[in-house]
Parts: sequence; C-alpha cells; structure tokens
Amino acid sequence: MQTQLVDKKLSVIFDKYRDRDYAANAQKEVEAIRHRALTVGATTTGAAFVLNEVARLSLRSRKSLPGVTL
Repeated sequence: MQTQLVDKKLSVIFDKYRDRDYAANAQKEVEAIRHRALTVGATTTGAAFVLNEVARLSLRSRKSLPGVTL
C-alpha cells in the first residue's frame, strides 16, 4: 500500500517536472532507498537467526556429562 502511494507520487512529480534533474533522479533515489532497506532488513534477520541458534545450542543444559557434577 505504501509503495503504491510513493510510486504514484513519483509519477506525478515526473509528469509535472520532467525537465528538472531532481524529477528524473527521484525514482532512482527511491529504488536505492528500497534496496538499502531490503539489504539491512535481510542482514538483521539473518544475524538474529544465527545468534539465536548459537545461543540455543550453547546454552542448552547438559544433563549428563561424564565426570562433571553440577
């Protein structure tokens, strides 16, 4: 929904101010922002998953280890 609204606004800007540099570059800038957000989101999600798995495996209680008493 939000992307459609931004795309609609960009098309209006481009239609009205086609001869200006900022109108031509607006779509590229928005795509760069979207790409950066996707990259940061995927990296954050991946890192959180890996850290969660490391914590889950390393903090698992050891019920019976030979020679170790708790």
